[in-house]
Amino acid sequence: MKKQLLTYEDVKEKAFRLLEYRAHSEKELSDKLRRHGAAEEHIYDTLELCRRYGFVNDRSYAERKARDLANLKRFGIRRIRMELKQRGIADEYIEEALEGLDKEDMENRLSGLVEKKLSGDFSRKNIDKCIRYFAYRGYDIYDIKNCISEIAQSESGEYYD
Repeated sequence: MKKQLLTYEDVKEKAFRLLEYRAHSEKELSDKLRRHGAAEEHIYDTLELCRRYGFVNDRSYAERKARDLANLKRFGIRRIRMELKQRGIADEYIEEALEGLDKEDMENRLSGLVEKKLSGDFSRKNIDKCIRYFAYRGYDIYDIKNCISEIAQSESGEYYD
């Protein structure tokens, strides 16, 4: 059974309902409207309306989402960049959002997270597991190894390389 195409008013109402729950990027919103059976011209007109009234703004969305991913999910720069890219955010907005993040705060957070993850166990297996864990979350391997070295050195006087 083929989906019935929605009228412009239906599409507009659906978009407003979606935006009522949370902010969306333009790509996310258009993809959701398309899945609900909206015609391309209605999607375009609805996005134009949403842009004009400030309901959809990829630049501010990227900044908020990057901050949330860094602070709530504790993701690193690479993972944040990937998540924003998947949401259809333009590269220039992604770079602006990443520049707005406090790099020093993220490094300090990584150090605390690595220390907690290792729990004093500096076995090769646990260190490798820790590196994979934080690399997947978007942290630079060099930074992760640096944190491990500093923690190992401060706890036991040993130097990990």
